Amino acid sequence: MTAAPATDSLRERKKLATRQSIHEVALRLIGERGPEHVTVDEICAEVGVSARTFFNYYPTKLAAAFDLFMVEIGQESSARFLSGSKALMSDLCDLVAHSVNIPADFAEIKSLAHSDPELGLEFWQQLNLRRQPIIDLIEQRTGNRHTAIQAFAVVMIAIAGAMRTQGVSTGAEEVAATLRTQLLQLRGLLDGIAD
Repeated sequence: MTAAPATDSLRERKKLATRQSIHEVALRLIGERGPEHVTVDEICAEVGVSARTFFNYYPTKLAAAFDLFMVEIGQESSARFLSGSKALMSDLCDLVAHSVNIPADFAEIKSLAHSDPELGLEFWQQLNLRRQPIIDLIEQRTGNRHTAIQAFAVVMIAIAGAMRTQGVSTGAEEVAATLRTQLLQLRGLLDGIAD
């Protein structure tokens, strides 16, 4: 009975490694040559996978290049957030820290997105798709879509600030603490705004 989880774990690690390889090659090639001068077949040839395998992971070469953060909200995290044990933004920091996996090369991805208006549009479209599960959960808790969008936007600013900090830990509790610190700094900036 213990052999099956190990096999699943190995399978998952292989899948993650394949996904990462496709992403890295797509990001590099598109960054070097531009999207119009790179084909899915070239990406596949360099990674050593078939086009079918490529499309099992990504719908397009730009999706592969950007491979934005993945949101995986577990039932326990969802229930804890909806029960609201702390203030909304504090609980949101915990939810994001436990549910969002931001790629290590996010700065390079953003640089590629800013290099061309069409790439920028694709970047924001992918970002919007990824953020929906968290915004939906905030809306469930608050009952207000506008508040949910604003709360998530503020946390995204905190994430951007945290990513500029050298030596940020990747542990969920440390990430949540870093996000809270970033939010406190943002609040300090906003305190001077008159009503």
